[in-house]
Amino acid sequence: MGKGVRRRELIVAALQQGTVASQAEVCALLESHGVEATQATVSRDLRELGAIKSADGYRLIGQASNGSAGLYSNSEKSMRQALETFLVSAEVAGNLLVLKTGPGQAQVVAVEFDRHPQPQVVGVIAGDDTIFLALKNEKCANAMRDRVIDLAGLSRSGGGS
Repeated sequence: MGKGVRRRELIVAALQQGTVASQAEVCALLESHGVEATQATVSRDLRELGAIKSADGYRLIGQASNGSAGLYSNSEKSMRQALETFLVSAEVAGNLLVLKTGPGQAQVVAVEFDRHPQPQVVGVIAGDDTIFLALKNEKCANAMRDRVIDLAGLSRSGGGS
């Protein structure tokens, strides 16, 4: 198993047990398991894992603040929470669905699409605040836009329709 995989597994396990107050706490936890990681690496891992910072500390999307809900237990719930929290708009461009988020938040949403593949999505690319979902055709793109807007709780007019 690669160092990165082991490191992220340890981070997920810690976050599933409850919130972690800081990135320094994550670094110390990793070190206690013999895994060295810089704060920058931990920051990137937390972002890629979809962890969010709450008043209590870092937690995984779809996880209650007491750690009782599992990350993978309900894909619809974690997808909905990511979209409700971070999605700003969704617009179709041919067979592409272009999702806009706030700065630095696109990866969190894109990870949900990677974790919970949709049959009509053939690829996902994310930047800092934009995600491109490549769909099989324009009809699929329109249907996915409607689903994403509904999950996010955006109005059709405000969702980039």
